[in-house]
Amino acid sequence: PGLVIACANPWVMAYDVTNGKELWRINCLGGEIAPTPVYADGLIYATNQGSALVALRPDGRGDVSSTHIVWKSEDDLPDICSPLSNGKQTWTLMTYGTFTCYQAKDGKKLYTRELDLEFNASPSLTGGRLLLISLEGKMLWLDAGPEFKELARGDLGEKCKTSPAFSTGRMFIRTATRLLAVKMAKAGSTP
Repeated sequence: PGLVIACANPWVMAYDVTNGKELWRINCLGGEIAPTPVYADGLIYATNQGSALVALRPDGRGDVSSTHIVWKSEDDLPDICSPLSNGKQTWTLMTYGTFTCYQAKDGKKLYTRELDLEFNASPSLTGGRLLLISLEGKMLWLDAGPEFKELARGDLGEKCKTSPAFSTGRMFIRTATRLLAVKMAKAGSTP
């Protein structure tokens, strides 16, 4: 069945999308949870500061805490930004700019970078590239591979606390005073 995944101290829970019935739960998080869990290539990634980043198998019934955690890390945990994964790599972004990349299947840390910016917006994946938008409105385009590679930078010209939204061929960004609609370049072209 389709799943709705929810997080609440200390659980990550899965509900059947058709009837709302709880299917499974895993005891693996703590604190006041802000980041949203994400799904990629057969795994769910959930995290919270002071707790862990966990990769979870999305099957099972009942309390599967002892059987469905594929890997976990207690390093560089975000308090606001949601994790991001393309199924090959999984990334976390901390408010004060620590950006970390893990190998998605086993949790091996591939890199950590201090970006010298602050963030509330979650990282995005579009056209095979990562987009990070800082609180000051700085845009960083990064390669979505296993090594850190900055591709380009831009500036929105004002503060931005929100994650962008995407629709066919467009990206929408809400800044402090404006709503921007940006026409997206074709995949593989320069950001």
